[in-house]
Amino acid sequence: MLMAAVLGAAAVGHAQEVEKRDTLDTSYVTAVKEKMRNTTQTGLMRLDGNKLRSTVAAFGTPDLIKSLQMLPGVAAGNELMSGLYVHGGDGNDNLFLLDGVPLYNVAHFGGFFSSFNTDVVENLDFYKSGFPARYGGRLSSVVDVETSEGNMQEYHGNLSLGLIDGRIQVEGPIWKDHTSFNFGLRRSWLDVITVPALLYVNHENHNNPKAHGGYAMWDLNARVTHKLSKDSKLNANFYWGDDNINAGLKEKESESFMDLGVRTTWGSLTSSVSWEAKYSPKTNGKLMAYYTRSGSDIGYTFDIGSIADGKEKSMLYFNDDNLCSVHDAGVKYDMDWYPNSSHHVRTGATVAWHHYATGRKYEQRGALFALMNEGEPEGDKNEIGDKYSAWEPAVYMEDEIFLAYNFTVNAGVRLSLFGTNKKTWGSIEPRAALKWMIDNDICAKLSYTRMSQYIHLVSAMYIDLPTNSWMPSTPEAGPMVSDQIAGGLYFTPGNFKINLEGWYKTMDGMLAYNGANAFYPPLVNWEKSFTSGSGKSYGMEFETTYSIPKLELSAYYTLCWSWRQFDAYYMFPFLDRNDNRHKVNLVGNWNFAKGWFVSFNWNWHTGNRITLPSHVVMSDGGMFDTVYEAPFNAKLPDYHRLDLSVDYKWDIVEDGRHLLCFNLSIYNVYNHMNASFAMLDQDEKGNYRGMAYGLVPIIPTLSVSYKF
Repeated sequence: MLMAAVLGAAAVGHAQEVEKRDTLDTSYVTAVKEKMRNTTQTGLMRLDGNKLRSTVAAFGTPDLIKSLQMLPGVAAGNELMSGLYVHGGDGNDNLFLLDGVPLYNVAHFGGFFSSFNTDVVENLDFYKSGFPARYGGRLSSVVDVETSEGNMQEYHGNLSLGLIDGRIQVEGPIWKDHTSFNFGLRRSWLDVITVPALLYVNHENHNNPKAHGGYAMWDLNARVTHKLSKDSKLNANFYWGDDNINAGLKEKESESFMDLGVRTTWGSLTSSVSWEAKYSPKTNGKLMAYYTRSGSDIGYTFDIGSIADGKEKSMLYFNDDNLCSVHDAGVKYDMDWYPNSSHHVRTGATVAWHHYATGRKYEQRGALFALMNEGEPEGDKNEIGDKYSAWEPAVYMEDEIFLAYNFTVNAGVRLSLFGTNKKTWGSIEPRAALKWMIDNDICAKLSYTRMSQYIHLVSAMYIDLPTNSWMPSTPEAGPMVSDQIAGGLYFTPGNFKINLEGWYKTMDGMLAYNGANAFYPPLVNWEKSFTSGSGKSYGMEFETTYSIPKLELSAYYTLCWSWRQFDAYYMFPFLDRNDNRHKVNLVGNWNFAKGWFVSFNWNWHTGNRITLPSHVVMSDGGMFDTVYEAPFNAKLPDYHRLDLSVDYKWDIVEDGRHLLCFNLSIYNVYNHMNASFAMLDQDEKGNYRGMAYGLVPIIPTLSVSYKF
């Protein structure tokens, strides 16, 4: 009897376990199908915060943009910089959204690392093609970053110290089950090193000349979420990031002095308040008001003079300040409506006010100034600049239509206007994407998108510097427009994911700098220093990923052609400087033992392109002139680099909530000096040869963090 009861209980338990297992398997398959169903668009990569934080941490800090640089279809530009050149784009045509708010400045330290603190990132959507109608304003990509709401039940946090910065992140309830916060702060500590170093230098020089300087960067993220009800909540988001560099040299003798100082400050601020509500089982919406700004101030001071009776008197004084800024304020509303099982309608509207300003303030005075200017007054003080205001309203509608179990269409259109006191432009941007589920594990996609961009980045260099300034379209430099067709095949056999995509993109209204070599771009009548042209890009991407619970391996390959045509200085199409014809990335993450994790990425691509003289000819006057066959007519050597990261997580009290984490990261493991620039050199026999120079060696980093 007892044995029968035991056997009966065992049979019931087995049946229940089989039922649970079958239910879980069905749920898993359904989830996979729903995930594929909800990604009709081509060119979409979705990454969560945990994925970003598990990548190789260059300099001890995971970097969001450097993670995106590993993906197919993306060129990184200059080494160590946070450049993002997507499908042949120019790098200034990427839309960065932080909790739905546009972010104009996305880099610290001139581009060495990005403005996004991965400690507070919940997830991001990265679009390279197939842009839904709800996005607009840029040509090449959308990086939509969302920060975490914070834990409503208990407190968690992270304290971390890396090679160049320290980080703190804390989240938890303000009012349990109702209100939460998430706070993150990063600050560099390089100035902690430079201050004592300069004190030593000054001591060795007996304080003459006396040097001073330093660099500091910081950014702050804060988010507060309050649940009004089970179907309604409020979010308040805030970001503030700044960089500051100052350097100077002062020399003082018994009767004279010299003082030179350089200062640079730049940064961004965003803030928003949003209300999300579910009106009915089929309808929900989000209303947001936001403000964002970005700006910089770059200047120098030069002062020399005499000393008499212990008082300094300027003989020649220069002070120069260059300022640029952009301010946005806007309101937008988005609504999702599910009228039936075959339609998911998204619609919305936005209106934004923009203010752009550039200016230069300078002052010159002193007796030597008057002497150099042949008796002119002893002072000259002036301020020049331009200010622009613009309005940008837009409306959109898109519908995700499930035509059948295996056919999905996303069709939409975006209508936008951009008006200044000089001219108003408008754009109709159709969007369409089609997905065909060939089998449970195979689907095909096709998309077409038109994108318009009404703003331009005025820059005299390719590096992301605070001298760069955003400007609106003008009658002399109108909006940019792109059209892109993309398509691909997508497989998910077992533990593998295999994607093959291709694209063809045209770009019109692009600008190229044709002014004199200068550190500062033009601030007034800037259009005269730029010429308009067009571009096109086409290629294919291959991605394969193998994933099991403790191991993930990915391989990416890109084949790309990127062309430009600017008739003002070359009448034929030419290859762009970021035309990396072939690109291979290998990425891996492995949890090989309890508490131990190893990550790596190896990347190789054909070299960036540069412009070198191709001929030297003698002119009629007997002078030798340099002739350039075409822009970007030479290619740097191929680029390759291996990065490695090893993490150990020590569970201090074995409860999984108090972890001491150590990270060893090595950038450029085998110390390959990749070419950063090149020039022509002449040997003793008069023969010319190209010489390439590398700047970035192996860089090991050790960081430590405490998570609770």
